[in-house]
Amino acid sequence: MRHTAVRARSTAFALRAMHRLPRRFLRREDGTVTVFSVIVFVLMVGVGGIAVDVMRYETQRAQLQYTLDRAVLAAASLSQTLEPEDVVRNYFETAGLADYRLRVQVEEGINFRRVSAQAEMELQTLFMSLFGQRVLTSPAAGAAEERVRNIEVSMVLDISGSMGSSNRMTNLKPAARDFVTSILAANDNPNNDQLVSVSIVPYNGHVNVGTRLSSVFALTNEHSYSRCSRFYWDDFTVSGLDPTVPIQRMVHFDISTNNWVDPIPNPRCPTNDYGAILPWSNSEAELHAVINSFNPGGTTAIDAGMRWAVALLDPLARPALSGLVSDGHVHPDFDGRPAAYGDGETLKIVVLMTDGANTEQYDVAEQYRSGPSPFWRDPDDGDFSVYYAQWNLYWQEDNDTWRSTPDGGPNNNAVRLDYADLWNHIPVREVEEDLFHRDAWEEHDNRDSSVNLWRRSTIQAMGDLYEYWDIVDQYVWDDEGDRRLRRMCDVAHASGIVVFSISFEAPSRGQSVMRYCASSDAHYYDVEGIDISNAFASIARTINQLRLIQ
Repeated sequence: MRHTAVRARSTAFALRAMHRLPRRFLRREDGTVTVFSVIVFVLMVGVGGIAVDVMRYETQRAQLQYTLDRAVLAAASLSQTLEPEDVVRNYFETAGLADYRLRVQVEEGINFRRVSAQAEMELQTLFMSLFGQRVLTSPAAGAAEERVRNIEVSMVLDISGSMGSSNRMTNLKPAARDFVTSILAANDNPNNDQLVSVSIVPYNGHVNVGTRLSSVFALTNEHSYSRCSRFYWDDFTVSGLDPTVPIQRMVHFDISTNNWVDPIPNPRCPTNDYGAILPWSNSEAELHAVINSFNPGGTTAIDAGMRWAVALLDPLARPALSGLVSDGHVHPDFDGRPAAYGDGETLKIVVLMTDGANTEQYDVAEQYRSGPSPFWRDPDDGDFSVYYAQWNLYWQEDNDTWRSTPDGGPNNNAVRLDYADLWNHIPVREVEEDLFHRDAWEEHDNRDSSVNLWRRSTIQAMGDLYEYWDIVDQYVWDDEGDRRLRRMCDVAHASGIVVFSISFEAPSRGQSVMRYCASSDAHYYDVEGIDISNAFASIARTINQLRLIQ
């Protein structure tokens, strides 16, 4: 019995102790911080680990995308001789990537290649697997296309006198030649399709239209000594020039020579094709020859160069181009050009270059441009006579005498000069001085000089009509040239023409207007010295560049 009672008491004590234990455990605070710290540590390790996995994933994805972009760009190049898919896979192998899944699609045509690719790589996670995410997949996709579109280029090149300074012309020539070579490379294709045409528009104080282009673009017919054009403000408000509507021909004249030389030695416009426009050419040799022929001289009319550059890109010029195709001067593949604005297969480009800024432009005043003059000339010896209708007499300049007929030698071969012809035989500065001098009123058939003093006022009054600034028309001032150029660039931009501009050691005013003309800041180049080669090379690369399209 006693043992039974002892066991009963022991059991009751144990039950009471077990009943009190949870209450004591709950009341005690020993170890709670440790438990919380463990929980937080686990969470921190988990979050940090996820961040590490995400960073590894993003690094792999970026490398994968970068490699794929470079691969499809290289594979899409028309100059690439390897199979496009092999090129893409070689890029992945070179980058050290492995265990990737890659799909490559290639589309090709005569003048284009399009390569698209999709790639995936799996990344084994280090920490996210603890939460059930064992693998992350990095995707990459991209496509590139090189499409040799029809390209129409007008190069507007400064050949003014300042280009002779600081080796500018020396530096320009190889840069322009390399540009031509690069841009014409697209014409070397399996079908020999001529996709790129280049026009060169040289300019100084004017633009020489030249014999080739003037055979299909009408000029006014005051004379045929030279072929420079003169433009008016309205000509800068439209993109095209109608080949059938005569463009104003600049008078053939000399305003720089200070002695009488017949014919004039320094005409504003060349009598030959020096510095003439070369339109719509695909001949590297022909284009290079024109560039090589440049010699600096004259003032600067950037606006006139730009006016012709845009005209040669305008569809209104198609009949002129077709005419040159018929004459054998332009490749038959270009027939039907210039393409319409907005044609998805044609890119129209102007490359506008100057080392200066617009200067004054000169012509002869309207009343002295053409029509019969009072001046007669003996074609045999070049002797001049001046006719005075009020006396019906001729002052024979070479003989210092008055006669009832002009000085024409024994056969009386004198010819009345049209004003357009007059300026080919006497510099502007010499008319007043040599044809209206005091001999005309002091001399008369070897008699006393007092006999003809009564002629003095009439002769001087007539001579006043032929003062330099009465004859010469400064029809464009420098700021007017800037306004005309800006207007022409506005027209080009509105027509969808891409304009690259190069300021080659140009002054601030020239830089300003060239920057304005560029299609964007990225299309404007401000360069010095041999860096002009880099500018032309950059433009050529931009024109030929591959375009990421996804």
